[in-house]
Amino acid sequence: MTELLSRFDSDQLLGVMIALPAVVGGLLCAIIAIIAGNWKAIRHAETSAALKQDMLNRGMSADEIRTVIEAGSKVSSKDLRRQLA
Repeated sequence: MTELLSRFDSDQLLGVMIALPAVVGGLLCAIIAIIAGNWKAIRHAETSAALKQDMLNRGMSADEIRTVIEAGSKVSSKDLRRQLA
């Protein structure tokens, strides 16, 4: 390791000491963002499935379940159909 570092002069070594943590930090931030985004999507799917299963266990019909799910969204499927038509 010391042989590798001795090949650099002080300016090059300073540049490596500045650039390396910056690159590693940027990559680490990107990896964490990807993992967090996927984790959020998985948790959303899990809670949505649990809610639907609970409503099915309570004996709700498919139309009632759709009404409850759409009530939590900003745009209902009927509004989407109207916008697309």
